[in-house]
Amino acid sequence: MSFYDMTVEKYASLPLHTLTLRQMLAQGEEALKDPNFMVRNARFVHKEMPVRLAKRLMDLQFLPHIVVINPHIKQVYDSYRQAFDMLTAFPEIKTLEDNAKFTQMITMLVDDHTPLLGVLARGVRECALRPLVGRELDLDPFLDNMLRSRISRRVIAEHHICLQHQRPGFIGVICSQLSMRTLVEAATKQCTDVSRRTFGFCPDFEMHGDVDSTFAYVPAHIEYMLFEILKNASRAVVEHHLKKAHEEGKSISQATFPPVTITVCRGQKESTIKVSDQGGGIANELKEKVWSYGFSSLDEDTEAIQPAGPLDSHGSPMAGLGFGLPLSRLHAQYFGGDIEFFSIPGYGTDVYIRVHRLGDHQEEFEI
Repeated sequence: MSFYDMTVEKYASLPLHTLTLRQMLAQGEEALKDPNFMVRNARFVHKEMPVRLAKRLMDLQFLPHIVVINPHIKQVYDSYRQAFDMLTAFPEIKTLEDNAKFTQMITMLVDDHTPLLGVLARGVRECALRPLVGRELDLDPFLDNMLRSRISRRVIAEHHICLQHQRPGFIGVICSQLSMRTLVEAATKQCTDVSRRTFGFCPDFEMHGDVDSTFAYVPAHIEYMLFEILKNASRAVVEHHLKKAHEEGKSISQATFPPVTITVCRGQKESTIKVSDQGGGIANELKEKVWSYGFSSLDEDTEAIQPAGPLDSHGSPMAGLGFGLPLSRLHAQYFGGDIEFFSIPGYGTDVYIRVHRLGDHQEEFEI
């Protein structure tokens, strides 16, 4: 890359075009009616993806030198630049055959970029642990933009790919009748399996409210958020009550674990999932830190609970790297929802996952 090459700057200065879930659903209907729609949509993806990559490449260039030279951060930059060059070099898409070649390329890029989340997390953690320099770094705004952009690019690319391989009940990446019960049951089963492997114990999970409700949404987003929140809740309950049993002079086998409660409420415009645990809560001085990247309450000698299988939609073991909660919140905010928590130190925590159901909210995109 030449110092005088202004290609990235030129693309980074272009505006972004946002989407809503409703627009994405409409794209699915149009794809069924008009075979040439996929050519038009490929042109949109072809135009939009380099702009989003260019903005992140500029963010990486603006980082402090000590961060830029980290080998993991450099790997992310090089991968983004390679993808940018491939997309900008791809010729104009005019036919269905062109679209087929373009789809093959972006499928490869999606697969190649899947491990980069873990690479980025390791790089940030290494930088934060540097003596003197690490404590002066505030990378949260940078990471918000990086990860929000990652979500947006994957949604745009995977939606285009999936529109050409329709599955029953799906329109692209969107499940038109996503079952809340199915989501919760899958996440609780996953958490139970992982917690038992890690600790030998797991609290029960109880479901209440509108668990039989359905709505249109991107399943991978809800799966990631639910698993992360339930994983944290189950871990907190097990660790807190094992410690409590030890303090009371009881054996591990005598420890009791109160259930984690999942309550679903279907509102007029949004659905809310409340996860309540009795895991000892979060100390007041740590409440703001839970949204910071790199913060983790895991002890160094505690084995991380890692998502596995289909719920690990990002392909990276993130437990212990401190990306789980802030990344979950970005997934919720992407289509207008949010994640909030209220904690009572010494007792437990309530986490609220809010997702918009109507799909009118624009995606939250980077500036």
